[in-house]
Amino acid sequence: MRKSGLYPLLGLALVFSAAVAAAKGSRPATASFTPPAETGRIFTVIDYPRAQGKAQTATVTVTVADSSRTIIATAPAYQNPCTTSTPAGFVLQLRHNTPDPSPYTFSTNGTIVRAPYQGDPPPEILHACYKLVK
Repeated sequence: MRKSGLYPLLGLALVFSAAVAAAKGSRPATASFTPPAETGRIFTVIDYPRAQGKAQTATVTVTVADSSRTIIATAPAYQNPCTTSTPAGFVLQLRHNTPDPSPYTFSTNGTIVRAPYQGDPPPEILHACYKLVK
């Protein structure tokens, strides 16, 4: 008799954990970066969001001080092998033109693989399933 009450409880726990996982997956990834007081290139490596195992178009919003810019990185075409392979994504390159330490905030629906940094290009730029987005 005690076991019959256990099954509905396990079912509710399963539904609750699935709902938490779905809510967690829908939140955008966010990263902040304060560059040094010198000009240079800022790189961020982002993987495409996935739906049913296929890469989807990613959006990135970059906010600096009072301005923001939204960048759309289209996913690989249907017959491209990078559509279903992992890792697959893009390297976002921004130019830091003024020698001021204004913080940059990156928000994306993809997964941030390498946090924003200023310096040399990341090794992912040489990978066949990553593209450079400026």
